Amino acid sequence: MIELSEVKVYAHRGASKHALENTWDAFQKACELEVGIELDVQITKDGVVVVFHDDNLKRLAGEKRKIEEIDYQYLKEIKIGKRWKRRFSDLEIPLAYEVFQWAKEKNIPLNVEMKNSFAAHPNGPKILAAMLDGLDDFHISSFSPQLLKEMKQLMPTKEMALILKKSVPLETLRRMDWVDSIHLHRKLYSLSFLEALHEMKKTIRVYGLIGSEGAMKRIAPELKGIITDHPERITKKLRLTYDR
Repeated sequence: MIELSEVKVYAHRGASKHALENTWDAFQKACELEVGIELDVQITKDGVVVVFHDDNLKRLAGEKRKIEEIDYQYLKEIKIGKRWKRRFSDLEIPLAYEVFQWAKEKNIPLNVEMKNSFAAHPNGPKILAAMLDGLDDFHISSFSPQLLKEMKQLMPTKEMALILKKSVPLETLRRMDWVDSIHLHRKLYSLSFLEALHEMKKTIRVYGLIGSEGAMKRIAPELKGIITDHPERITKKLRLTYDR
């Protein structure tokens, strides 16, 4: 795992520029690149946690069905792929438990993003918490403050990260005492915002960076992580920055 001034790099949905997102191929490539992995988890109707980004199967499987409405017995037969390659694909949706255990064996840090299906399942957070028990280097992220609150109650010592894609009043963030970290989009990146979050004792990570931004020329000391589609480029930029 590459650590430069405590900044950890996470490959968004695995090394998704090299292989289909959130698949074993993408995770294996991220492992070769020696970076952490950001992945998305969904839960099926019958309570099985899988690694998949979208709430429905339309984009990667061509079916207009929501994962939260499907039993795993049906889902495990689905082959996924990009539109024009799906017909020839043998890629399957990974089981989250298997990915978690593999990452533990490989000592790979994980950013586990909970998707909306967990809010629809009555035992979703409990199932995920039980599955993550025993893992060390991971944090849970979500766009939903409520899901993070439920997970914090179940896993009080584990890090919960709220994902921001638009501005939120600082006072609102301050009241969310169950939120340990903020993941903010690169468009929200500013030194003043980082300093304010740092004063709240929030861990800060940025997502969406591609490596050419001004933020990469001088890494703010408050920044602890970068979630990116370009882990190789970001890692190289970090090396150049700290070698100066």
